[in-house]
Amino acid sequence: MAKCEARLVVEAGNARLLAGSIAADNQGYVETYAEDGRMVAIARADSVGTLLATLDDLLVNLKVAGEILGGHGPINGQED
Repeated sequence: MAKCEARLVVEAGNARLLAGSIAADNQGYVETYAEDGRMVAIARADSVGTLLATLDDLLVNLKVAGEILGGHGPINGQED
């Protein structure tokens, strides 16, 4: 069984709010934290397929959180 890990770093003026807003949905799958204006997410899985599914969920959650938090600081490079 393979062990897979991916790290996603998002530069955001609201990094702490962003990390906190997605943390509850990620318990057991993704570790999220904020540091130096960046939201960091570390995803771990037992297979590449599971890791891809986890990352897909994470990215959707980040998009929604970014839209909700839109008035609380920019996510650099965010496009509609």
